[in-house]
Amino acid sequence: MVTENSRSIDARPENSNLVRISLADVRRREKRCPQELATKIRPSTPRPRRGTTSPAAPRALTKWPLVPLHDVLDLMEFGERSPEDALAQWRAAPKNPVHPALAQWTEHALRGYLTAAAAVPAAPGVPPTGLRPVSRLWARQRGPVKPGAPDMYEEMVTDRRYAGHGVRELRLVRTGSVKDRPRDSVEIALAVGVLAGGSPVLSSRWDRNPLTLGRYERPRLVRLVEIGCVDASQRILFEGTCEEAYAVYDERVEEALDRIVTGDAYRPGDNCARCGAVADCPAVPSVPGLLGISRPGAHRRSWSVTTGRSYRRCPARAHLEDLLLPRDTSAEDSEAVVRGKAVHAWIESRHRRTPQRPCTPDDVPGPPEGWRYEKWSVTGLQARLGIQMIADHALVCPLRDRPDDTEVHPEETVAAYDPDADVVVLAKTDLLYRVNGRWTVRETKTARVPDEGNLLEQHPQLALAVRLARTGVLPGDGHCGVELERLTGSGPVVTELDVAAPDVVSEAQRVLAEYVTPWHADARYPAKAGPACADCPFTRWCPDAADGSGG
Repeated sequence: MVTENSRSIDARPENSNLVRISLADVRRREKRCPQELATKIRPSTPRPRRGTTSPAAPRALTKWPLVPLHDVLDLMEFGERSPEDALAQWRAAPKNPVHPALAQWTEHALRGYLTAAAAVPAAPGVPPTGLRPVSRLWARQRGPVKPGAPDMYEEMVTDRRYAGHGVRELRLVRTGSVKDRPRDSVEIALAVGVLAGGSPVLSSRWDRNPLTLGRYERPRLVRLVEIGCVDASQRILFEGTCEEAYAVYDERVEEALDRIVTGDAYRPGDNCARCGAVADCPAVPSVPGLLGISRPGAHRRSWSVTTGRSYRRCPARAHLEDLLLPRDTSAEDSEAVVRGKAVHAWIESRHRRTPQRPCTPDDVPGPPEGWRYEKWSVTGLQARLGIQMIADHALVCPLRDRPDDTEVHPEETVAAYDPDADVVVLAKTDLLYRVNGRWTVRETKTARVPDEGNLLEQHPQLALAVRLARTGVLPGDGHCGVELERLTGSGPVVTELDVAAPDVVSEAQRVLAEYVTPWHADARYPAKAGPACADCPFTRWCPDAADGSGG
């Protein structure tokens, strides 16, 4: 049973087995690496790192979209600035360099936050202006609850904190809308537990030793509020007494903490670049020279073909995609693109069936006038063409006539670390499979008419696959096959690349260099106003958008 009683500072062991948990840590995300999370929550864990930032490299742009908003709100709440003065002061001297589009987004987010905060109903017994901002974080410390558990758990909340008239309120800020997705129930439970039992943090949140906590004052009421900045939305997630908050905590949090602390699996992906242990991770091969770049950039980053394509179209777009700013999705996908995504999703679902079995020509969606799979809807010509492509895939499905030892991994994420460039390279393969002991990676593309030009230039995923195969990142000891399956209006075509051929290897390296080298050297991601703005989902935030929609 959790209570508000914090362990005294003097009672802590000198070299405690310490874990420090924040709300984002308990949020369940299928793609997050359990081992990366288990490493992150241990402040004292050594984080070996290969590669060093070049002394001549400019300071990196802010990577967290809400950090500038919090900086402006701090100026308002603790510096007693007006919104206009706070924005002006922040723009004149930001703590870290900020992309112009993020600066414009921050102005919008500030208006959204203030509008939403004003619409939140006052807590019972509190006048409309009765809550005051709290500068200190709130955290709680407790000992192990079972044998083998860490010596000390520290649970901490950040975001916007307010108190007054016996009430503690935490406002969770999100870039999008509160309507986008429900807030994780464990996240809510952890937050209200800390609101009820936490004390002010007097030391740095980044301290590798246990936090120093101030005096605990028991609130009569705790409240958790969520605010969406993009549309000024808000909702109250919890309002209750300390006892009610502890009950919610006890019901949901302990099992989640056990899962997080254990960290019993590796799952390479987007978080690899943020993981301090990536250089020595057994699931992420270290391949010096993989990208052909001899020195690190401003900071460790991850790169994929998607990153490279976005950067080539517009460097600013690639950066804003990494920031996960709110998107105007209606601007992005043509009918052909939607059809391609629907076909890919359907074929992937067939390859994930248990037990494994080959695709068949009659295993198609319908009706032909219009069909939907997952979030992709197609109608008319695109619906009929998509059905034909799915049926055609059955003619070349890798599982047809499969032996018993066939192994299939749809949409497999493959990661490698290049310490020379200090970049984590990510490849999401359409299909990685093994037949008769031979591994092959297959990329599937859809097009009404096949193009017989330079396949490596048309599909840089193939160039990356060749490089990953030759360096042994893909299974097969350097002999993994690389295939392209093209589903077209005139039938399916499968082409296998000779990954051992010198001309294929050199061409793959050339294609990769054209995508990677300018991106790696860039630290500011300027906008490339022009045709790329037509389907960019970020023109609303971009002050350089060609159509003048930024602002």
